[in-house]
This record gives sequence, structure tokens and C-alpha cells, in this order.
Amino acid sequence: MVDSGLLRIDGPVHLECFGFCFIPLIQRDLNSSTHLWNSHRIRQQRHLEAPNGIPIVSYYQPEAYGTRDFSFRLLCELETIDRIQERYFVKKPHFGCKDDFIPVLEHVCEMRREQLSISESIERATSLFLALTEILDGS
Repeated sequence: MVDSGLLRIDGPVHLECFGFCFIPLIQRDLNSSTHLWNSHRIRQQRHLEAPNGIPIVSYYQPEAYGTRDFSFRLLCELETIDRIQERYFVKKPHFGCKDDFIPVLEHVCEMRREQLSISESIERATSLFLALTEILDGS
């Protein structure tokens, strides 16, 4: 899209439109890949000592794989964790774009945020992106 001139990565409006149109699709596919990987069976290697089994099971039931839970409690107060979270946590945008861009989308699409739909395919996301950027570039 950048090479064809459809997406300008130096334009904040284009980036917000891109996020709104494509981030939910990308996240859906990442979630699917994560689930697939974590639930598939890793075969035992013949000449190599390596973990085998189903990753999600070995994570939650390490004893079943001859190991133990290596997690440990943090040696700090919950208030410290809360302060760290307040300072460094970046909220994941609900719609794939910044919250302050949602009113722009509501105005352009003539819909409330609850009515804004997430594209189900790359083709629909691309069409929506092109329509949004055409409208917003022209205004």
C-alpha cells in the first residue's frame, strides 16, 4: 500500500485509518496463530533433548512433563506494581486506532462507535481504508 501510494506513513490520518481498518484483522490472525501453536503437539526429538508435548499443557501442568513451575512472586508491594503499570502501561486501542480518532470516524461514517463494524476480510478492510482516506484527504 505504501509502494502504490495508497498509504502515507507520514500522515497521522492515514495511520489511524490503517489501524482502524487492519489492526483488528491482524490481531484476529495473531490470536488464531497463538492458539494453534499453543495447542499443537511438539514431537519428541530422536537425538536431541528438547521439550515435547503440547505447549499450553506444559505451561499449566509442568509436573506432567517432569519439570516444575518456575514462576515466582515479585518481592514488592501491589502499590509498586500499580505505579509501574500507571507509568508504563500502554492501553490497547479498542478499535485499532487512538480513542480521540473515534469521533472523526463516527462523523465520517455517520454512526456511533457501537455501530462501527470491524472488517472481516482484507478486501473489505482495504475498501474501507480507501473510502475513509479519500473522504478525509478531501476535507
